[in-house]
Parts: sequence; structure tokens; C-alpha cells
Amino acid sequence: MTEPRRTVGAVGLGMLLLLTGCAAPPAPPVPTPTWVDLSSYDPARDGNGVALLQPSEARAQILSDMAGSATVMTVAFRDAAGRTLDVAYSGATGSFSADVTVDGQTTSIVVDGDTAAVTPSAAVAVPVGLEPGAVACVTASDDLVTRWHPLLDPAALVADASADASGIGAPAEGAIELLLGDEGTAGILRVSTTGRALPSELLRTDETGSLDARFTDWGEAAPRPMPAGC
Repeated sequence: MTEPRRTVGAVGLGMLLLLTGCAAPPAPPVPTPTWVDLSSYDPARDGNGVALLQPSEARAQILSDMAGSATVMTVAFRDAAGRTLDVAYSGATGSFSADVTVDGQTTSIVVDGDTAAVTPSAAVAVPVGLEPGAVACVTASDDLVTRWHPLLDPAALVADASADASGIGAPAEGAIELLLGDEGTAGILRVSTTGRALPSELLRTDETGSLDARFTDWGEAAPRPMPAGC
């Protein structure tokens, strides 16, 4: 299900009006962005206007559209030493379930408001005196949950990974790419140009390792039920 369409900002709206011939009486000239070819801009295809924003403004719009929205997110992270961490997440901030697999051992987490249920792997359980595989009822602020931040918060993950956004690629196939690092040398964040500016793919490689995150089912994803007893 496509989420409700958002209104672009004042500058973006003014540019869309100019492009479609519906501008009001003479107004101050609107600066022409240098990072996108306006001759190829199609309002029907690129309706949310994110391609017309500066990189920092586009990033802010993406994070705003993501806030509170449910999604299915899968993450594959490989650190510089070759260790692996994978996340399968479903839900929204404050109401989600996730499986976090580190070097082949999985910890399962369900969060509902201030309550969390954690089924820890041996590597997570033993150091804190828990039984591996047994459900532990804790608060959502417990270290068993927060240790995985920002991997259990899609908006926080995107915010962290896109802090060095430097440019925007031209619209293509219903999406733009927010370039990360100098001229995209660190990776890209692919975002829809129709409806809300929601991401579908985040790819990043730097000195800490490589990150591959995919986002689907915006507005429809639901968490697993909270285990009985928590």
C-alpha cells in the first residue's frame, strides 16, 4: 500500500508550478539546481519533488517521511575484520520484532512500548547470566535491546549512514540516489520519487565495513506478537 503523498516544501512547490505552467503572477526567480537536469524532469513521474532539493534538505525530508512509519528491513553488515551481523526487522519505532544474527548465532527481540522480550543467543546470554534460548522479559531501554542501536531503528540507521550526503543523482525508474561520501564514494541511499520519499536500498562501504540494508512493505509491516508472560 502506498502511503499518503506529502506536500513538497515551498521552494519545491514553486519550482513545480513553474515547470507545469501554473505559476502565480511574477515572483522572485527560483534558483535552478545544478545537480539535476530539469529538461528531463517529469512531474507525473517525480511527483514528490525530492530530486529538486539540496542533499541536506532531501536527507531531512527522507528522515521526516520515515519517522513513525512501519517497514520490513533487512540488514547485512560485515566489519573490517570480516565478522558478520544480519538483522531481519519488522514494525516501527516502539513496536517491532527483530532477529539479530552475529557470526551465526541469533538473538530474537520483540518490543511493544516500554516492554521487551529477548530470546538471547549463547554469546549474548552467558556473559550476563541468562539462559540461552529462554525468553527474558526486560524494558525496552535494557542493554539487551539498546546494544543493537541503530540497527533496530530504521530512521536512526539511515540518519547515521547518510550524514555525509553530498549529492543527488538524476531521477530514474521512480527513484533517486542520495550520494554518500564525496561524490558517492561511500555509497548510495535509493529513495522513491513518488508518494513519500521513502528508501528502498542503503549501500555503504567505509573503514568500518560494508552495510547493505533493504526496505519494503512501508506502512504495512507488523511485528511478531509479544511472547506470553512479558
